[in-house]
Amino acid sequence: MKKKTLIALGASAGGTAALFDFFDHTLPDEVSYVITTHLYPHIKSMLTALIQKHAAIEVCEVEEDTEIMPDKVYVMPENKVMAIEGERLVLKPRDLDIKVNRAIDIFFKSLADNRSFNIIAIVLSGLGKDGTKGIAAISKNGGVIIAQEPSSAKEESMPESVIDSGYADFVLNPKKMPEQVIKIVQSFNSKQLLTS
Repeated sequence: MKKKTLIALGASAGGTAALFDFFDHTLPDEVSYVITTHLYPHIKSMLTALIQKHAAIEVCEVEEDTEIMPDKVYVMPENKVMAIEGERLVLKPRDLDIKVNRAIDIFFKSLADNRSFNIIAIVLSGLGKDGTKGIAAISKNGGVIIAQEPSSAKEESMPESVIDSGYADFVLNPKKMPEQVIKIVQSFNSKQLLTS
């Protein structure tokens, strides 16, 4: 049976515009998308509704124990951290005593050991280095890493941290990422045919 592909997107400051550009150019392709962002913990996030205006596929907010389906976009809610268990997304309360938000690393690290999906991890605009440790783990386990081209990011430090780590397989403008994602998915599928 063909292994499924999951696209994990991490974004922080300035990342909303990058997400809009990405999903403006994304077509239904039988893969799943999971978005992890830095959200204000006490303000209801409107990100799901905003991305739906740019996406050709259904966008939904993650609820506890959500099964991941193809051609869907899953958005982490505010005041939570998220992990993957098999083919399901699980939520835990965010510890607000920890001031540095590591939600992207937490989710990416859980992806690194996942055997249910081929993984493509994408780091978009944001401040700091969240996501870099997670993409290192994903890369070491065979995942593909894409970083936003810093010149196209409102805040460069998160994608620059990924690029500086040496783990970025591709550095692209968000508008160009969906085209590359399709090529990577085709590569995953052809490798599976060769090994099956």
